[in-house]
Amino acid sequence: MHNTQRPLRWRPGIYAALALALLALYPQVKLQLTRGHEGHGAYAFFSQDEIAYSAYVNALIDGRPRRNDPYTGRDDAPDAQQPESLFSIQFAPAYALAIPARALGLSASTMFMALTPLMAFASALALFWLIGMATGDERIAAAGALVVLCLWTALFALDTTYTYEYFPFLRRYVPAIPFPFFFVFCALVWRALNAQTNRAGWMMVGLASVVFALLVFSYFYLWTAAAAWLACLAVLWLIARRGDGKTAIKIFAALGVLAIAVLLPYFALLSHRAPTMDTVQLLANSHAPDFTRASIRLGLIVCALLAYAARRKRIEWRDRTVLLTASFALTPLVVFNQQIITGLSLQPVHYDLFIAKYLAWLSLVLTLALLWQGRDRTPKRVPGRALACIVALALGWGMIETVVETKKHEWINLARDEALPVARRLRELARSSSSSSTLRSPDNQSVVLYFNLDDGDISPIIAPQPVLWAPHTPAFSGVTSEENRERLYQYLYYTGEDLTKIDERAFDSLDYRKRYLIQALIDWGNNSPAWTVNWKQITPEDVRATLNSYARYAASFSRAQATHPTLSYVVTEGDADFHNLDRWYERDAGEPFGRFTLYRVRIRQ
Repeated sequence: MHNTQRPLRWRPGIYAALALALLALYPQVKLQLTRGHEGHGAYAFFSQDEIAYSAYVNALIDGRPRRNDPYTGRDDAPDAQQPESLFSIQFAPAYALAIPARALGLSASTMFMALTPLMAFASALALFWLIGMATGDERIAAAGALVVLCLWTALFALDTTYTYEYFPFLRRYVPAIPFPFFFVFCALVWRALNAQTNRAGWMMVGLASVVFALLVFSYFYLWTAAAAWLACLAVLWLIARRGDGKTAIKIFAALGVLAIAVLLPYFALLSHRAPTMDTVQLLANSHAPDFTRASIRLGLIVCALLAYAARRKRIEWRDRTVLLTASFALTPLVVFNQQIITGLSLQPVHYDLFIAKYLAWLSLVLTLALLWQGRDRTPKRVPGRALACIVALALGWGMIETVVETKKHEWINLARDEALPVARRLRELARSSSSSSTLRSPDNQSVVLYFNLDDGDISPIIAPQPVLWAPHTPAFSGVTSEENRERLYQYLYYTGEDLTKIDERAFDSLDYRKRYLIQALIDWGNNSPAWTVNWKQITPEDVRATLNSYARYAASFSRAQATHPTLSYVVTEGDADFHNLDRWYERDAGEPFGRFTLYRVRIRQ
């Protein structure tokens, strides 16, 4: 069997990484060219969750504590301790951006712009390193890295449910930052198992454990997938390579012990999580198996190919690379069915989006390389034209995906860019009202009401003031379920949103905005099979009960509601209904910002 120890030639991998980085730059370049001199520095985005992540980074840049809530303005303090949130537990990527941003005087938006091409480059290079070590062929490794990262969406043809995001591994800041480290972890474990000396092997074990720790405090779906992959590899290795038993057992045991040591503080943080976190993240109790995922099916096809090739003597089933390939192929099966044992399911669609399909593609790439090299693993030069066609296919598909999705999201990126001057003005107002010009004591009391929820959602990525309500308000730990509903009621009341005349039987035919608001009031996320295994269909009875509850609230609205919280600013665009707002607040003349108007308000005496 051939297991090359020849150092990799990095040039093909660097070329592949540069090509992907340039591809990833396109959406931002397109946005800036479209806006021209009228641009205000928005970063191009494709996932709504990126807004919440950049808001958290902005808060850290402003010097706020790890446990902070940029949407309600509540920070951890000795006399007002805040519970842990999804963001404060998975803090490593946020600080990786906030620390250099503070040192260099950069904004969260600027860091997000730079992050996309940088992580595209790093991810391609990490995959190149792993595939190159496994196959001993740099050209296959470079082409394979592009195939894995660019042809991910091809697996949608096999999916029963369609959930899609542009280049999911580049969603900022997770999984973008920890994503390449997942494959670095795999590569370090591989090097530990193939080390020529004990010292080199244990050094790789130590480095792998450090990377695993980074994954743990970065993103749940990546560290659990890494743990599942390691378990798959350990079982396969110890079954197939008994001759390596003593050394392999020591390596896997050390990795396991060190992983447990890392997980102890992680679970300690998790034990102090906000009571609403499980509900917001749609944690569900279920033992139901899941074999519907395309990544599972592709992984099982790869295992069948490996078994068939081994039976036909095309490959040696005990070969280390064969075991590595099989471990990647089996990992999707494990992560989507861990609930059979644990009884817990947490938005499994995130495994689909951010790691499982990539592992399935990786296992297919390694399988094809194994079949090409044959049983003796003799390096064989792949025809240049064949590799060129593969690279062209991968990059071509990636370019189509990039252009199509950029055009699809262009309107909202343009709208966000136009809304940024208002947020910058709010930041200036916060600075002028603070004794610190660096905003180390942010204005977290002056609540802002945005009539447009999308604008309210993006405001905290620049402005330090909390907002009355935005789509990401419940994502942090600052509000209870009851307060979140109360704030949404207040938003509906102040903006004059009339939900009382909606026919509950016509819910599905409502415009998106009204359906979203009603879903948010009922139980956002629990009504979609894409997000939770215990989803519930919204019934006319649910809609009517929700509308009646809001109608009772609006009818009994009082000064107590109007002052908890008390508004300081109101932002509108176009004509706005101030009938309810003006009953309780006095507005100034307003400050125009393009199609937006910023009002300072104070409670009526």
